Amino acid sequence: MRFALAIALILVVGVANAWTFHGDVQRTGNFSKVNGSDLIWKTKIGGLIDSSPVVKDGRVYVLSWYGSFYNETSKLSCFYAKNGTEIWNASIEGASTPTVYDNLIVVGDLSGKLHCFDTNGRELWNVTLETNPSWWGIASSPLIYNNTIYITTFSNGTLWALDLNGNVKWRITTGGEISYYTSPSAYDHLILFAGNYSGTNELVCVNESGFVLWNFTVDSKILSSIAIAYGNAYFTTQHRIYAVNLTTHKEIWNKTINGTISTPAIAYGKVFVGSRDGILYCLNAFNGNEIWHFKANGKIDSSPAVGGNIVYFATNTAQGTIYALNITDGSLIWKYTLIPPQGRYYNVMSSPFIWNGKLFIGADDGNLYCFGNFSTIWSGTVTLIPENVTITLKDGNQTQINGASALYALIKAGQGNFSVNVTKTSWGLYVESIAGINPEGYCGWMYWVNYPNEPIPSVGADRYVLKDNDTVLWYYGCYDPNTWKPSTPADSNYVVKIRVKVKPIVINGLSVSNARLGGNVTAYVNVTSYSNGWFVLVVSGVNDEGDYVAGISTFYLSKGQSLRVPVLLHVPQRNTAGTYKLIAGIYRLEDYPNELLSYSKEVECEVSR
Repeated sequence: MRFALAIALILVVGVANAWTFHGDVQRTGNFSKVNGSDLIWKTKIGGLIDSSPVVKDGRVYVLSWYGSFYNETSKLSCFYAKNGTEIWNASIEGASTPTVYDNLIVVGDLSGKLHCFDTNGRELWNVTLETNPSWWGIASSPLIYNNTIYITTFSNGTLWALDLNGNVKWRITTGGEISYYTSPSAYDHLILFAGNYSGTNELVCVNESGFVLWNFTVDSKILSSIAIAYGNAYFTTQHRIYAVNLTTHKEIWNKTINGTISTPAIAYGKVFVGSRDGILYCLNAFNGNEIWHFKANGKIDSSPAVGGNIVYFATNTAQGTIYALNITDGSLIWKYTLIPPQGRYYNVMSSPFIWNGKLFIGADDGNLYCFGNFSTIWSGTVTLIPENVTITLKDGNQTQINGASALYALIKAGQGNFSVNVTKTSWGLYVESIAGINPEGYCGWMYWVNYPNEPIPSVGADRYVLKDNDTVLWYYGCYDPNTWKPSTPADSNYVVKIRVKVKPIVINGLSVSNARLGGNVTAYVNVTSYSNGWFVLVVSGVNDEGDYVAGISTFYLSKGQSLRVPVLLHVPQRNTAGTYKLIAGIYRLEDYPNELLSYSKEVECEVSR
């Protein structure tokens, strides 16, 4: 008979130790805040990144798997957290999240082995624990607690305890199959894990000697890892989320959900957990009452992470999306959606990890992503028109450039905000300084459009014509004098971030005739198009009595074409005579009447009896 011991515990959620899955050995998912939503860098690893990254001492460790499906190589990789530059890699694959302990990295692999590397990438030992690896191997994430490594294997529901040299100290086998991804957790000399005794799914609590203290039977297989806070263990099964008290070993509450491997995050008296039907729930940690929920774009296998007043998670669907929600009311703060090519699925099963104001997460496009905040001098939006404009150079001379170029975007952003000095050289126009910061040695101002999703431009900024919704980063970077490879914005302490709106068409002028009541006003609108398309032109206005007149015209223009468009406005007989103030506005036909592209200055029209 399995039996229980009463243990008095007082648990408090603390800031996560930044070197294991879900943050700390209690798996709370409670981190410090993220400083922004900029995509600082992404780096290609290869394969599917379904494990979560962990960060310690400025280095990111992450494992990928099944790269051979896409002619790629899966591996365990170590990167600099600042810029995503790889330091080393090892040829293993899997979905286990590495645990970093002192100078050791411990991680499971697809073949069923548990590996240990040092922080320089040298393998110290490996041991086979899962003898029936199937498609998952050891996907559980190791726990290192009081110099002992704990890991579960799924095929027979075993908890293993090993010393730091890879020697097995003891093991507990419950016999039945458990979830491939569930991982053990620890608190106050207790280890909790998911077990399966002859088809009876249970939460199992043992001490550090491997002695079973108590068990709690649940309705179905435990899918998530165990999160511990406020004296309770929180976890999901296939059909419920449970809160079980560690002192009484009894259920505090449960709630019916379509459970996944999403491990609950716990902070500020709240529990955050994802579901199979794409709902992220925020529940009261003490009674399970729903505070709010948010419907995402697909299944949530990612384990939420709380950073400050924001909860982060991702969706395991074809267009995997990373979400950031306000923890108070569940409102969307920002999201980042992956757009796969036809025939691919960019699922995100990886869980966010937060370190030093940055969020790290992997995805099934084989990339590791880092979000945060650039060291910005200025960030904002400018509206550009792709026609020639005149700029003044540092020496006082003037020259013309394209008004939708990356250079003019910088100049326009700087107006009233920061200084921009441009000089003319033998190879073209050159941005010498921004905000008074001048070049030095191999360092100076560079620009990058849609970083990091597109390569750095190979032409001068005055010759790079931007598109609507492009983002331009001007950053102070350096060239490697040996390779002439430029640094990236992730390495820069000075960044200007410019979001660009490019007008596809502009109104250059409006002229109108006078009219009589019951007659018509004839308006002529001069327009120039910078793209092909159908457009809707509306001319309307009112007088001091609130009477209005309006007319509409639809037309097609080719890129670069100008047109004088006539618009007829009927003046109803019931209107009053007097001065009408008219304005012209233009829309794309498919966006009418929601998105106004351009409008004219106000013009007066006299209406008589």
